[in-house]
Amino acid sequence: MRSILAAILMLSMSTPALAETDKERAARCAAQTEIAAQAVEMRQKRRSEARTKKTILESTDERLAPSVPLLVGFVYTLHRSDLKRDVSGSFL
Repeated sequence: MRSILAAILMLSMSTPALAETDKERAARCAAQTEIAAQAVEMRQKRRSEARTKKTILESTDERLAPSVPLLVGFVYTLHRSDLKRDVSGSFL
């Protein structure tokens, strides 16, 4: 019982620290949309997924680095005909 209460207390104390403002969320979404757009562009140029990840990671802010493999991986799961659509706009 004590451990459950301690866990609830710790969780409630950490939640405000994890919250982000609307402005921060919009900036993060815009940056992730740009990553997706770069991945689409490189896939259309027939670059490998590994090369695309490496190239994008080199120019990405450290805070967004964990999302690069996920976003690039998502783009590389799409069918090539889907790349002609607005993938990054749909992502946003």
